[in-house]
Amino acid sequence: MAAIEGFRVRNFGVLKDVYIGKLWDTEGAQPLTPLSAVIGKNGVGKSTFFDAFGFLADCLKLWVEEACDKRGGFERIRSQGQTGPIEFRIHYMEEP
Repeated sequence: MAAIEGFRVRNFGVLKDVYIGKLWDTEGAQPLTPLSAVIGKNGVGKSTFFDAFGFLADCLKLWVEEACDKRGGFERIRSQGQTGPIEFRIHYMEEP
C-alpha cells in the first residue's frame, strides 16, 4: 500500500504554488501523517486544495478534457493571470 507523503499544486484556481508535506526536492520537510489537518481563513484555497485531488481522480477516470470541462474549462481552473501549465506533484512511499 502507498502513502502520500507530499503534494504540490501550481496554477490551479487560487493556488499559484502551494505544497504540503515532503517532496523529493524539499530538504528537511516532514512527510504527511495518516491524519493531516488543513486550516486557514475563508477564501484562501482549502476547498480548492482538496478539489485538486478530485480533479486528478477525474483526469484518471474521465480523461483530462472532461475533468476540465466539469469545472468550466481549462482557462477557468487555471490561476488567474497565469500562463503556465497546471502542475501537480505527488510524493508517495510504497511499502515493501
